[in-house]
Amino acid sequence: MTEPATYSNPDKELSIARSIQAAMVPHYLPSAEGIDIASLYKPCDAVGGDLFDVIKISEDELGFLLFDVSGSGVSSALISSMGKVAFMSHLKDFSSPRTVLERVNRELVRHIDVDYFITAFLAHLDLHNNKLTYCNAGHTYPVVYSSKDDALIPLKTSGLFVGIFDDGLYDEKSIFLDPGDWLILFSNGLYGMYNPQNELEGRRAFERHLQALVKQHSPGTLMQEIDKYYTGSAHNVHIEDDINIIAVEMLTQSRKDKIKQQLGFDGSEPVYLQFINYFEDMDKTSAVILRSMDDLGYADDTIRKMKISLTELLANAIYHGNKKDHNKKVTIGHLVNKSYVKVSIMDEGEGFDIASVPDPTLPENLERDCGRGLYIVRNYVDKVELNDRGNRISIVKHHFAEE
Repeated sequence: MTEPATYSNPDKELSIARSIQAAMVPHYLPSAEGIDIASLYKPCDAVGGDLFDVIKISEDELGFLLFDVSGSGVSSALISSMGKVAFMSHLKDFSSPRTVLERVNRELVRHIDVDYFITAFLAHLDLHNNKLTYCNAGHTYPVVYSSKDDALIPLKTSGLFVGIFDDGLYDEKSIFLDPGDWLILFSNGLYGMYNPQNELEGRRAFERHLQALVKQHSPGTLMQEIDKYYTGSAHNVHIEDDINIIAVEMLTQSRKDKIKQQLGFDGSEPVYLQFINYFEDMDKTSAVILRSMDDLGYADDTIRKMKISLTELLANAIYHGNKKDHNKKVTIGHLVNKSYVKVSIMDEGEGFDIASVPDPTLPENLERDCGRGLYIVRNYVDKVELNDRGNRISIVKHHFAEE
């Protein structure tokens, strides 16, 4: 019996490839004390091979990865997925970016067709001393903004493309980041936003704009400004490549103090700062606070009530405050001592009037899904305060030692 003929569906194949690529884009970024971090990803119409990630290698180290597969279409997307798996399998085993690139190259050179290759940039940031160790395999070079010199420092090293030769040679360098410095990693798709006809002029225009923006913005608001520029550019030119950008700010003490004051703390208080964008971040953020309470002997029931309160408030900040816009962040500051816990949570939304929240205990509201979370929080903590704008809520829970 003759087998029925089968026909490929190019549109369906492209749709599958886009889904594969989207699944490889990180849905949330790790947070760490002393840094502020944000990212922006704008896929183009075609299916390309651009990908990025930020990985928490350990409590003391972050990994940054950008790479791009030559060409476009289904094949590039599949090779990009293969590359992401290869990088992730080696990143946590080796502290040297050069070693990781060598391992990935040896693994992929046997599987990538000669018509394709990968460019990549890989860096490890030691959070103890802010030492950035990096290695570039022919990728668009990222930059460090030096606040002291008001200058952009290119992160260049020599290195062959990944997947071409069995013995890839990669140079490794290091730089120390000072408070106030920024690390900015990006794909060359950004150049097309600024000058689609001339990549060099596009880079120069982007760097001038970037240098002006970092002096006025946090990483989160920087992403918003780049997004606005992208929206305007997309109306005037056809952007032919994906847009990836990651910005990391090393917080200065004055910047930390300013954030503390925005959260309602005194600048001199030993407040621990965290920044989140996604629901997936909530448990890790809460765990830092709850662990400190446990270390100081807070009762289990007090810790349980604080966990429930934090879950409600963080979810509200992301869902209602930021309207699930993951380019906006939620800032959390907490202070835990033997007498009390104070937590302040601030979103980037327009705020709300706490007096307008319906009382869920009234008969007419019993079947409505409104105000229950805030009602629980008010009954689980000792003090609830909202700022004038209505985008920051502070809670206090006193430590009553068990008898």
